[in-house]
Amino acid sequence: MSALLLSAVLLAVPGAGGLGEAKQVKAMWVARWSITSPERVTRIIELAKKHGYNALIVQVRGRGDAFYKSRFEPRAEDLADQPPDFDPLQMLVDEGHKAGIQVHAWLNAYFTWGSSRKPVSPDHIVNKHPDWLMRTRDGEVTMTAAGQTEGAYTCPSEPEARKHMAACFLDVAEHYAVDGIHFDFVRYPSRDYCYCDGCLARFKDCLSKRVPAEELAAISGLEDRAALTVVYWREWDEWRRQQVTSLVAAVYKRAKALKPKLVVSAAVFANSDDAYSHRFQDWKRWLAEGRLDLLCPMAYSTDTDTVVSQVSDAVSNSNGRPVWAGIGAWRISPESTAEKISRVTPLGVKGTILFSYGGVTNEGASEEFLDKLDRTLAAP
Repeated sequence: MSALLLSAVLLAVPGAGGLGEAKQVKAMWVARWSITSPERVTRIIELAKKHGYNALIVQVRGRGDAFYKSRFEPRAEDLADQPPDFDPLQMLVDEGHKAGIQVHAWLNAYFTWGSSRKPVSPDHIVNKHPDWLMRTRDGEVTMTAAGQTEGAYTCPSEPEARKHMAACFLDVAEHYAVDGIHFDFVRYPSRDYCYCDGCLARFKDCLSKRVPAEELAAISGLEDRAALTVVYWREWDEWRRQQVTSLVAAVYKRAKALKPKLVVSAAVFANSDDAYSHRFQDWKRWLAEGRLDLLCPMAYSTDTDTVVSQVSDAVSNSNGRPVWAGIGAWRISPESTAEKISRVTPLGVKGTILFSYGGVTNEGASEEFLDKLDRTLAAP
């Protein structure tokens, strides 16, 4: 790989919004536990600038909480030992833009909590709106990681929950000079969700527009409370996809009305079949309908050929929108990371993103990984 990728062109005018005509982007996802003090924020910008990264996607909503001054959600518990005026997002924007680095605000959409212990704040969704949480077929909320589920999610079809989630994204878009807002966990955890009473009622109402009332009544009267979702499973799957798509579409429309140059992006399952069939994350539709400005497939496989196949699929279905290839650098060597970057770059991606800053730098304590990656990419 030539030094061209190593010294990637900056993203248009840093801090001004928009994707511009930049040829390549070097980016990192930065998880919330990396921004818990001013010193950590300063170190992030220092290392990013030193190693030529021109974009950071920074998690500021992790588990229904805020690493910024939110009008709708409680301050993150991880900031409890910091002064009330410490605003990680504002500091990242200020220092990042001074260094010529774009900052995109990453918000987890539906994933809301992941512990058996309830949140401290009474205003947290888990405490204030437990009726908003996704449920299994047995009507249970999953609070911690189990199977394919990371913990508690909010229900995508719950109208008030949807309004709340959109408000969180738009709050950041309106009040911070971020270069973009970034969806993550904008999906169902698996096919096992959501079977809350509200979902079942809303799905039945949807079916009522085309299924005879007597047929609906007969099926609804069966012992299985979710019988309609079994009989009309294709419609049930598509209905769930539509719930997620509705949030993405609403946020995109309103965010672009607020700030036309703001970049709206999403981290998505790189296996598009899995995303579509098992997570109800129809990202190809979002791109086809112009509901995203940028796609970030999480191609985290350790196998390079798999990464190439998934990124190629994303580029082929991007509808002309830029693709930044997400590389699972935390789980592989610098040499393997370089190989994947070298292989996906000719596919037409506009950049690559490492997951994650904390994983490859030991939370800023080590530059060894980044140094080795730089040297490998620069080698003839």
